[in-house]
Amino acid sequence: MSMIRRGLSLFGRSPDFAWLMVSQFLAQAGDGIVQTAVAKFIVFGGQRGFDIEGARSPDDLMRIALYVFVPYALLSPFLGVVIDRWDRRRLLIATNALRAGVLLFFGIFGIGVFGDAALFVAFLLTLACTRVVLATKAAALPVALDGESLVEGNAVSQLGGAMFQLAGAGAAFVAATLVPVEPVVVAGVAVYIAAAAAARLVARAGQVHAARRLPEEIRRVVHNIAAGMREVRATPQAAASIATYFWLRFLWSFSIVGIGFIARTLVRDDDFLVLALTGGAGALGAVLGFLWARPLLARAATTAHVVLGGSALAGASVAVLGALEAAIAVAVLTFFLGLGFFLGKITLDTLVQQALGDDFRGRAFSLYDIAYNVAWVVAAAVMKVWWSPAVQGRIIAVVGAVFLAGLAGLGAWYRRAGLLRVSAPVST
Repeated sequence: MSMIRRGLSLFGRSPDFAWLMVSQFLAQAGDGIVQTAVAKFIVFGGQRGFDIEGARSPDDLMRIALYVFVPYALLSPFLGVVIDRWDRRRLLIATNALRAGVLLFFGIFGIGVFGDAALFVAFLLTLACTRVVLATKAAALPVALDGESLVEGNAVSQLGGAMFQLAGAGAAFVAATLVPVEPVVVAGVAVYIAAAAAARLVARAGQVHAARRLPEEIRRVVHNIAAGMREVRATPQAAASIATYFWLRFLWSFSIVGIGFIARTLVRDDDFLVLALTGGAGALGAVLGFLWARPLLARAATTAHVVLGGSALAGASVAVLGALEAAIAVAVLTFFLGLGFFLGKITLDTLVQQALGDDFRGRAFSLYDIAYNVAWVVAAAVMKVWWSPAVQGRIIAVVGAVFLAGLAGLGAWYRRAGLLRVSAPVST
C-alpha cells in the first residue's frame, strides 16, 4: 500500500508527470483499440494479424519479427536524435496526431477500400509511433519529476501503460463483435486525439534546442547519432543497462512465445484452466514487481543489485521450470518471469535515466528500442532453427540456462564498472 500511495502521490506533486502519464496511458489505450481492430483483417503468411506473442509457429514468429521490427530498428537512431533535438511536448502531440489522421481515413472510407498493403503500412506506422511515444516519455520523465522518485515514476508508467493497453484491446475485441470495424478504429482515433490534447498540458519535458535550418539539421543528424553512441559507450551505467535490457528482453520474447506454444498444446488436451493460470500468474508477477521495486531498492546496496537479482529470478525460473510441460509449472514459470522481468525493466529504466543528461536521453532510449527489436528478431531466429514440439520444454530450459550464463558476464561488467559498489547511484 505504501508503494501504491507513493506512486499515486506523484500525480499530485507534479502536474507535468500527471499529464505525461495521461498522454502515455491514452496513447497505449488507443494502441490496444486500433491494433486489435485492424490487425485481424490482415492475413500475414497464413496467420491473421500481427500478434507476435501469439504466433502460431516459429515460421510465423520469424516472418512477423522481420516485417514488424526490422524497419523500425533502422529508423530508431534517427528518431532518437529527433527526441533530443525537438520539443518533446510537441513531438508527443505530433506523433499522436499523425497516426490519428492516417487512421481516420480508414475509419471514414472503410478498411477494405485501401487494400492490405496500405493497411499494413498504417499498422507499422501505429507501432512506430508507439515506440516514439514511449521513448519520448522515458526521456522526459526525469525532467517531469525533477530527477526524483524515478523508480515509482517508471513503475507507474509500466504498469499503467500495460493496463490501459489491455483495456483498450479488450474493449475493441468486444466492440468488433457487435459493430463494423470502422467505428472501432474511429474510437481509437478519438483516444489518440485525447492523448495529443493531454500532451499539450505538459509544461516541462526537456530542454528545447535552438531551431536550425533544415539542411543544417539534416547534416547534423549523423553526427548526433554518433555522438549519442559515444556518450552511451563512455557511460558504463548506460551501456551495461542497455545490454542487460537486450538480454532480458530476449529471454522474455523467447519464453513467452514458447510458453504460448506449450499452453496451446495443453488446451488441445482440454486443460482450458491453463489459459487462466498462465495469464493470471504472469499478471500477478508483474503487479508484485511494481509493488516491490521501491522496497527492494530501499534494502539493496545499489540499483544494479536489483537489476541483476530480478533478471536472475526470471532466468532461473525459465531454466528450472521450462522443461516441465504441465499447467501448474507453466503458471509458476510465468509468475516468476513476470516478476523478474518487471523488476529488471523498472530499475533498468531508472539506471539509464540517472546515467545520462537530458540532451542524450532520447538517443539512449532509441538504443533501447533497437535492443527491443533486435531481441525479438534474435529470439525468432533461435526458435526457427532449434524449436521442435518434441523437445520444446527442454529448449526453453536451455535458453534459460544460456541467459543465466550471459547474465553472469553482465554481472562482471557491472562489477568492473563499479556499479555494484555502495557508492554507485541508488534512486530515491
